Amino acid sequence: MSEKNKYWLVIVAFFLFFEVFSQPQMVLMKELTNQGGIYYYRGEKYTGIGFLKNEKGKFIVEIPLRKGLVHGKRINYTTNGSVLAKEKFKNGKGILITYHINNKLKSSGYINVGFKEGEWKYYNKKGILKAKEMWSFDVENQLDWEKFYYKSGSIESEMYYKMGLLSKEVYYDENGKVFKTNKN
Repeated sequence: MSEKNKYWLVIVAFFLFFEVFSQPQMVLMKELTNQGGIYYYRGEKYTGIGFLKNEKGKFIVEIPLRKGLVHGKRINYTTNGSVLAKEKFKNGKGILITYHINNKLKSSGYINVGFKEGEWKYYNKKGILKAKEMWSFDVENQLDWEKFYYKSGSIESEMYYKMGLLSKEVYYDENGKVFKTNKN
């Protein structure tokens, strides 16, 4: 084999190796593994774009990842493909917003490397607030309290937690009067 052919054979082998063992630039999020808020593709921290699809199979979210962390502009799309919202993340930290299939707000809150922090809000398919949660800043993924709301907007119940365990429950009627309290 001539020197020129050996040279081309090495180049082709290099590109084939690179193609087989390198990460794709775009994947569906279900192809990634999430461990502690870090996304992996075939055992390696993923860098590229991850996509989410809705129940109908349409692309609805584009998630930029760098070294396994959400980093850059996360884009939410409507079911017809228009941009619904953009959120900015830096090294896995930022405000996460999700939407129902009808493009109404579903939830919003702060994410810190895959864990909820601070106050989170949840909405029904009509866009009405149905619940709030407070997640601890001190302990990763520890729920401090939850509040649930009637469709009218008045509070329905409150749940308080200590060390991740339910410690107190308060229930309200539609007029805002306490009708039941439980302490654990």
